[in-house]
Amino acid sequence: MTAGVGGDGDDTPERQPPEDSGRRSTPPPGRRTPPPRTRFSSRNKVQHRTARRERSGGSVFGRVFGRQGLDDAIEQRFEPYEYQSTRPILRWLFLGLLFFIAVGVAAVVIDVGFRNTLNEWRGDGLTEIPVSPEDVAQATLVADLELQDPDELLCNEDELSSPSVVGQGCRSIERVTEYAASEGLQCTTLEQLASVVSVTEVPAADCDRLVDITTRFDELNTRSNIINIFAVLFLIIVAFPFSSFAHRSSRNLRTLKSDGQRHSPDGTVIRFFIPILNIYKPLFMFVELFKASDPRVPEGDTEQWQKKGRVSPVAVLWALAWGAVLIFNPITVARIFFRNRAELDDVSSATSGLIAADILIIVLGVLAILMANTLSRWQDLRASTVGTVTVTPPRPRDPLEKALEEGVRREDKDTSANRGRRSRRRKR
Repeated sequence: MTAGVGGDGDDTPERQPPEDSGRRSTPPPGRRTPPPRTRFSSRNKVQHRTARRERSGGSVFGRVFGRQGLDDAIEQRFEPYEYQSTRPILRWLFLGLLFFIAVGVAAVVIDVGFRNTLNEWRGDGLTEIPVSPEDVAQATLVADLELQDPDELLCNEDELSSPSVVGQGCRSIERVTEYAASEGLQCTTLEQLASVVSVTEVPAADCDRLVDITTRFDELNTRSNIINIFAVLFLIIVAFPFSSFAHRSSRNLRTLKSDGQRHSPDGTVIRFFIPILNIYKPLFMFVELFKASDPRVPEGDTEQWQKKGRVSPVAVLWALAWGAVLIFNPITVARIFFRNRAELDDVSSATSGLIAADILIIVLGVLAILMANTLSRWQDLRASTVGTVTVTPPRPRDPLEKALEEGVRREDKDTSANRGRRSRRRKR
């Protein structure tokens, strides 16, 4: 007889688990069995990360720059809002514009000094752009080596076509002596060139002057290039707080009871970074901003600003200066006027163009400060007159719903067209 379950003296063999054929073999006794690994699908991973983020509240970096920060920013765009003054943004904008103006002033000083030096050399009879200091250094060094061992000819035909250091020095000797001869400088022989680096001889006067000219020209040209690159970089950097100011100013218009704008806040910012459009579009955008922010426009009709709104002259001047700087900026001037220039006269004229571009930068910065301050003041005055107005931005429509409506509209249009064809056929 079989004993009852759980009874004493049960001789029934223990129940064995079913065999797992083809899956995993039973490890031999004495070896530890590793715990089974949990396999996460892509959906489980997403749920796990979401739960962990919700538990921890998200990192600071994730809240600011991650997907969570992006979702929060999108949600905030469609929350009800009231008028927000642009004064806090103006502090950072004015600071950036002051640095921008300072860089423009430094560029003017450097470029004026560069042009004056060029004019001095032209007055002394120089006509061509000096050779590079590297050419002078290599030429004087090879000339000194040549004189130290006169029996061995370093600058032969093979070396002139060789990419070696000696070959480069020999070609530099040719360039330096040709320049010195064309400018009437007595620095055309190996002895005169070697005297620059020799410790036993006094340098030839014209060779010493040649070294000073090449070094001075290279220094002034490098300073001018660096300061003008900084000016363009500051123009790009200042564009970001300026775009933030333009966005908030455009977003405030509905709280000022001004409707019917052609430029949205996002479109106002985007057009600043689209080539060609960013040259002339800011004029129309800020004309609209000023007219819609005019505190003298009555509150009755929300679209009266289109006919009765005023535009500050400083806004028009700023827009014209903005377009001129984009077209006539220092980098563009350098590429146009400094390309393949061999005469000091041409370089002096190109430097005058750089000075004009630098002055435009200063004018743009000053006008930007005046224009931003005027627009902010107008909006604050109109906000105090209008009072508190809460605006709820419309949420974007579902793309599927929009596509369905377009499909139904297209189908209705095709149906009406077919009916028209049938009626015309019946009449025939």
